[in-house]
Amino acid sequence: MGTSEDWGYKTEPQYEACRGYKNRRCAWPRGKTLGGSSSINAMFYVRGNKYDYQEWADQGNYGWSYDDVLPYFKKSENYSGDSTEDTRKYHGSNGYLHVENDENMDNLEKLILNAVNELGIPILDDVNAYSQMGVSKSWMTIKEGMRHSTARAFLSPIKHRRNLHVVKNGYVTKLIFIPNTNKVTGVLISKDGKEVIVNAKKEVIVSAGAINTPQLLLLSGIGPSKQLKYLNINVKSDLPVGQNLQDHLFVPFYYTLPGIGNTTTLNNFATEFVRYITTRKGTLSDTSPHRIITFYNTTDNRSSNPDVQFHYLVFPPSLYNVIDILKHHDLSEEIQEKYRKINDVNFIIVVYCTVLQPKSKGKVILKSKDPYEYPLIYANYFDDPEDMTTLINGFKQHVAKLGETNTLKNSGFKLEWLDIDECKEYKKGSYEHLECYCRQMTFSLYHPVSTARMGPIDDKNSVVDPDLRVKNIKNLRVIDASIMPNIVRGNTNAPTIMIGEKGADLIKEFWLPSQYLYELPRSEF
Repeated sequence: MGTSEDWGYKTEPQYEACRGYKNRRCAWPRGKTLGGSSSINAMFYVRGNKYDYQEWADQGNYGWSYDDVLPYFKKSENYSGDSTEDTRKYHGSNGYLHVENDENMDNLEKLILNAVNELGIPILDDVNAYSQMGVSKSWMTIKEGMRHSTARAFLSPIKHRRNLHVVKNGYVTKLIFIPNTNKVTGVLISKDGKEVIVNAKKEVIVSAGAINTPQLLLLSGIGPSKQLKYLNINVKSDLPVGQNLQDHLFVPFYYTLPGIGNTTTLNNFATEFVRYITTRKGTLSDTSPHRIITFYNTTDNRSSNPDVQFHYLVFPPSLYNVIDILKHHDLSEEIQEKYRKINDVNFIIVVYCTVLQPKSKGKVILKSKDPYEYPLIYANYFDDPEDMTTLINGFKQHVAKLGETNTLKNSGFKLEWLDIDECKEYKKGSYEHLECYCRQMTFSLYHPVSTARMGPIDDKNSVVDPDLRVKNIKNLRVIDASIMPNIVRGNTNAPTIMIGEKGADLIKEFWLPSQYLYELPRSEF
């Protein structure tokens, strides 16, 4: 059976990043609600780079090239903006998911666009069209001033359908097999203190996300045999479940402009809240002025594939009186206090530098056989030193240079550092200082993927085949972000919805006679 060290089992995660957190662990929130993480995300509609999907196909995943998946992006989308040749080529208007391209732009968003453009980076109307490389106001999954989660988009229109039953507050603890076989027949659900078996006539689809999907598979005997044997779990299939974990890490840098302190009060927020509830308008009806994003390559400015992404958030003075982001992420009291002192009397533009194609890989491991005990998550940020190099190059080539633009100079914004005690021995802006700062201030962009990796049948590093069927297991598929062979170069919500759309067609193509497949309206599936 071996020992825990044989397969990398440790009781505590590694501490190469997130050192500025109270417990020295990154915050990894999950969307444990209807709509999953689309109900808690920032609503950016970004598909990634065309080359992402070509890489998937080149690895032997037939049917997953960009040309193959574009129809599924369009199928899910209900874009109601201007109809041009480009929007018709790259976007759909008959899907369930409302995608908004708000023409209104905040003055600070215009300021950021102009500053980035001054660095020679082109302004784009749509990062999901011909080219991703540039700066743009992102399209958003918002409808009539409300978040358009996958629950609102896809479940609400069919909530009265007879063949749909949604169980709330239920927790799937295990897959059910026919004894002494690898054939899945259903799932075991815990609800209201009772265990309920739900049987499947055809197959079971697991869509629990990049953390809970591997946890469920491992608890059910699907995963690395050494790990399962160590926990006395009967091995159904020896597969690299939970391995290959990838995520987009980011680090915030701050530009400040002196302003009047204590302008953001609970009364201001209450007024805007009432306005939003009664009219669906006002500050809370969209994500402005936080919609600007940039895609850039730090090694080749002529490349069509970015290695970093920048998000820009704008905070008025004393915003922490309403929402204290650093406190909610459980950063140290030192970092919280130093940020508050900056925000007390300053407007802040936060520039988030994101590593898009991390070389570092993590893993998800069972801590015990108890399905209610959280699994161990090893993000392994900066395990590969190239990720730190990419991050620092992103700062030097873009973040620092923003302060040299006439746009920011004339506006009065200046680069300001959080003077973290652990990094004081280094010269500000030096490689050593940046490395220290980045390890203190690492955040997750909440894009975990690839823990049930897709690959061809002969690929020993994959869990599901290109039809999303779990290898060596009958009647079981995984359809969620965990199947991505590699993380996409961009936000992951839209690609995950695309995976759902394509997965649905794969199921229909397998079970429905071909003469019926394209005759039934979508609402009948």
